[in-house]
Amino acid sequence: MLAKEAMGEARRARRATLAGRTSRAAATIADVTTRQFLVRATAAAGHRLTRLSARLDHKPPAGAPTQSTGKTLAGDREIEWTWTLAHLRRDRGRVLDFGSGNGMMALGAAFAGHDVVAVDLEPEQYPFHPDRIEYVQGDLNELELEPQSFDQVINCSTVEHVGLAGRYGSPDDPDGDLRAMAKMARLLKPDGDMVLTIPVGRDAVHRPLHRIYGPERLPRLLEHWQVREEQYWAKPTDDRFEPVTREQALDEAGARSYYALALFVVVPR
Repeated sequence: MLAKEAMGEARRARRATLAGRTSRAAATIADVTTRQFLVRATAAAGHRLTRLSARLDHKPPAGAPTQSTGKTLAGDREIEWTWTLAHLRRDRGRVLDFGSGNGMMALGAAFAGHDVVAVDLEPEQYPFHPDRIEYVQGDLNELELEPQSFDQVINCSTVEHVGLAGRYGSPDDPDGDLRAMAKMARLLKPDGDMVLTIPVGRDAVHRPLHRIYGPERLPRLLEHWQVREEQYWAKPTDDRFEPVTREQALDEAGARSYYALALFVVVPR
């Protein structure tokens, strides 16, 4: 009897030891995974912010008028990125990341299980080896892509640059943004959608940086699309973005270094 009790105690001790090791291993894995995520997210954000800083430091041509509202774009990426990632499709499919940049949105879509085609004018500059991401360098308006071949398009702070020469290698095309939007509507499957974020305010073009879409050009940009979801953010009181009405956002006086934000989920008409 004593021998059996001793053997039982030994088995319980071994199980407790194994459970402790498993718990410690799981905690270590979780800790490493969390650290890796934070390191990668910080690096990606730093890369984007570096590009944003270069954009804001861009000096206008001699004699060009300058504008300043006292407001900045600080916080815009956090809003645009989280909106985009929150609206990735839950069902696995084929996603087009238009203007992929450093690949954060493409990687998010790949993590969600999608097969991603990333298109950008610039050479691939990801800080990671792409997995489930096909990178295509080129002008979307000139690329031959199969119609109705994508389940979703990610268009995060990209289309406003299309056709403004002098930045990102884009050719000069006054209606390049409108042509790109029409083309992407043709690339989506009948039940597909686009996650879209753009600058909005009073209509303006700040070459070579960006367009700001207002009451005149915004309807033209969305001519081939139906809005399913929308939000607008601006800085009406201080230098922090907050939700505002569509009317407030479209009445914002933007500049080279500030504009209101429009966040959409749209589907082809």
